[in-house]
Amino acid sequence: MLPLTVRSVGKADPELLHMKTTTQSILLLILLLLTLGIPHTQLNQHTFTGQSSTKRPVTIPVDITSYGGIVLQARINNSQPMSFWVDSGSTSPFVIDTKKANALGLKLKGHALGAGAAGPNTYEVSQTSGLTIRVGQVTFTDQSAAVMNLGLVEEQFGRSVDGLVGLNLFLEYVVEIDYAAKQLTLYDPQSYVYSGVGDSLSLMLRDGHFFVPAEIDIRDRGELAGRFVVDTGGCMMTVVLTTPFANSSNLPVPGQKTILDRSVSGLGGATQLLVSRAAHFKIGRSVLPSPLIYISQDKGGALASSQYEGLIGTEILRRFKVIFDYARHRLILERAAHFDEPLEYDMSGMSLRAYGSDFRTFKIYQVIEDSPAGQAGLRVGDIIDCIDAVPASRFTLEQIQQMMKAPAREYKLTIKRDGNTLLVQLTTRGLI
Repeated sequence: MLPLTVRSVGKADPELLHMKTTTQSILLLILLLLTLGIPHTQLNQHTFTGQSSTKRPVTIPVDITSYGGIVLQARINNSQPMSFWVDSGSTSPFVIDTKKANALGLKLKGHALGAGAAGPNTYEVSQTSGLTIRVGQVTFTDQSAAVMNLGLVEEQFGRSVDGLVGLNLFLEYVVEIDYAAKQLTLYDPQSYVYSGVGDSLSLMLRDGHFFVPAEIDIRDRGELAGRFVVDTGGCMMTVVLTTPFANSSNLPVPGQKTILDRSVSGLGGATQLLVSRAAHFKIGRSVLPSPLIYISQDKGGALASSQYEGLIGTEILRRFKVIFDYARHRLILERAAHFDEPLEYDMSGMSLRAYGSDFRTFKIYQVIEDSPAGQAGLRVGDIIDCIDAVPASRFTLEQIQQMMKAPAREYKLTIKRDGNTLLVQLTTRGLI
């Protein structure tokens, strides 16, 4: 089949002109804004291969994590396949991990300090260009990418994060994400016709981020409306409320049960969140009852921004088939089989990070007071060696996290601490 050249982004689009003049982007990356603040690069033309002259849809198989992360295989300059995560919150067309960029021999330039991410600190960002990136049957030519260390992201996911596919994909195509079928389909915007019965929401692009209207109902506060970033890279998250929005809405309300969670570290340092529940979250005509919500306590960085009210993460999005149709300024949501699944928080009270080349060394990063983990005597820095006499290395971090979301489960944990081996028993229970 002959390769086709896909349109470049229209220069007359006022929203994109506004985006191009922004000196700092806010990159909403996996596990709560881990890489916010990467400077965006210029939009590039892409070459679309593997289609006939009818511009038929291209379907790309993807790996969908249990919490809604979207991972596809990509090749850079004919490299071996690498794991790239699809992130609608990334204003850079692509992001590449520093280790991978060095291993590929990519020429890095413009070493700079980034800011504006989750947390108050700065971090190093470089750029590379002239790349050919192939994703399924789609080839992107003459590409630029941000280059940065994604190791912290990998520790929190327990798997490789070689890079990200960002905003341009959603500008060039109508992007359909079918979480249940584990596939991503790209359509030509000019010929695309939607014939389903899904809910159509107004989709706005500002400063390189997609926003939709939504409402959250908080006890004693009623329904609070706002603009929420739609973030396919906001893995493990439901709804996150920014500090200014929470403060102006007097959240949390007196007597509202919360848990202080310090387990998320952004590129700019530690992030503080209050985990709680709302009465419901409404997006379009869909209402999710008793959802988990995360209320930012940050005084600096992305979550202290007053430019938006919050973000919608993958624990919400994976309950739908999601269609980004930017050409028509709409987001289409079709309820999927996961829609009615309860939204649960960890029931162990411990947060883990994964280390080692295989991500099979699990170290406790946080222990919540008065939780099962705290009552069992677990401490930050403990290494989980066995679970019910099964070596922990036989599990993935994702599997352990899912195990700890079920109530009234008893686990016998073998712990390594300061050269000693300890055996503790932990019984999970709902914390929020």
